[in-house]
Amino acid sequence: MNTREIAVKLLRSYEKNDSYVNLSLNNPLVSSLSDEDRAFVTALLCTTVERRITLDYYISALAKRPVTEMSPKALALLRVGLCQLLYMEIPAYAAISETVALAKGAGERGFVNGILRAAERQRASLPLPPREKNLARFFSVAYSVPLPLAKYVLSLLGEDGAEALLRAFLSHPPLTLAVNTLRITREDYLKLLEKQNIAAEKTVYSPYGVRVLSSVPVTKLPGFSEGLFFVQDEASQLSSLALAPKEGARVIDVCAAPGGKSMLAGVQMQNEGEILSLDLHASKLPLIRESAARLGLSLLRADMQDATAARAEYAGAFTHVMCDVPCSGLGVLWKKPDLRYRALEGRDALPALQAKILSESARYLAPGGTLIYSTCTLRTEENTAVVRDFLSTHPDFSLVPFAFGDLRADEGMLTTYPHLHGMDGFFIAKLCRRAEK
Repeated sequence: MNTREIAVKLLRSYEKNDSYVNLSLNNPLVSSLSDEDRAFVTALLCTTVERRITLDYYISALAKRPVTEMSPKALALLRVGLCQLLYMEIPAYAAISETVALAKGAGERGFVNGILRAAERQRASLPLPPREKNLARFFSVAYSVPLPLAKYVLSLLGEDGAEALLRAFLSHPPLTLAVNTLRITREDYLKLLEKQNIAAEKTVYSPYGVRVLSSVPVTKLPGFSEGLFFVQDEASQLSSLALAPKEGARVIDVCAAPGGKSMLAGVQMQNEGEILSLDLHASKLPLIRESAARLGLSLLRADMQDATAARAEYAGAFTHVMCDVPCSGLGVLWKKPDLRYRALEGRDALPALQAKILSESARYLAPGGTLIYSTCTLRTEENTAVVRDFLSTHPDFSLVPFAFGDLRADEGMLTTYPHLHGMDGFFIAKLCRRAEK
């Protein structure tokens, strides 16, 4: 089975089972491939899923009938073939011939061949919905997001901001690392990368961050096994920096997996103090423990706990609380190609869940302590609204201003945007609990 055939098989399985792309890529068919072939299958599947709305619009226009009237196999072939033609640096003859070869029967081969060759001829003039007639519909098709999501982003940011954000969501950001400064300085780690001809640069706001510009698997970067770094987006690093725990602090991270915020807190604390990393899913705890061991963070322990029900014995016991809650994920669509189709699912129920977790997490905080509430979404209903509602019922808490250079949160709340800051869309609120008199 060749790489394109594997990609088509995975695409059909993903669509049939309504699963997740990352789960589809765990297939043994992929793991048995060479690094180069695995990278190609991954790129082809992820890009096809990411661009599905745009691809289907083009396919329907070229075929002059809805994609719902096409067989699942033919549609999968057309999506994969057209994706190669439009969004990947693959010669047209290879994209077309290799895809057509996967079709069964003269009818299917002729149909797929005809559509792909028409797409190649019309590549520069493939149609989009009229922008002036319905801007949200245009954004939906042009940037491959569901219409409700296009409408929401428009309402949030206006035409120019929405288009810039949606365009950013179709880019592919470099991998960002947090350097374990307990073992190496950021400057020395950058030199280590340079020695191996791996292009990298400092992050703008986090003093721990490194953006890896070369395409290298994480486990093959220098210093992985030695615990010189861990993967964490700069926006997530900023939430740990806003928490600002020092040596000897007692930190609780209530929704910790995969553990990046706990790890950076441990580095900030110079591995002195206590970090309790909690998560609802016991299956995720080994990852946290393994990361802590690799980084040499002996101050951290991980345990299972439902964040909506605080442990009574820990009431007021921690100087710092990290409350990074489950959310719609609207700020990380550029990293998760299929999330764009799910980002608004269950959105109405999320604020109540987030409010419950925030309220329960606040019980852990000692007087005079610091609590960070954060999400990786841009929806105000999950961000500022949750914090404002919390403050209205917790008079002993207040917002605290913070800043990272010229990135300021003068009112104690900050939102980052991919198109403005080159990092994940993220919301951070810093609160303190009034010290007892």
